[in-house]
Amino acid sequence: MFLAKFQQVTSDKFSADKNNNKPFIGEVLAGSATGTIYNGSMFIREGLETNKVYLCDNHVDEAYPDNVQTTIISVVSLLEIKDLRDQLGSAKLNVATSSSPE
Repeated sequence: MFLAKFQQVTSDKFSADKNNNKPFIGEVLAGSATGTIYNGSMFIREGLETNKVYLCDNHVDEAYPDNVQTTIISVVSLLEIKDLRDQLGSAKLNVATSSSPE
């Protein structure tokens, strides 16, 4: 699990989804994550807000085994941040990179 706050990407390196929303990327504040990308339409539909701190987790969906999915569990209040940072430890983003055999 990890704590993150999210911003919508503006770079042309990312594609918009079918609703023309670019994804949101989380900045890991505590804990260990293997990915922080969140679908733009889902972020908006769920009423999530940029710059709020969220408790998140990663999982791999069987339908998309090559992509790490980010699940936002809940918003974290200012009173909870310190305790959760202490429990989760320092921020680590461990993005797996695949290399093709030569």
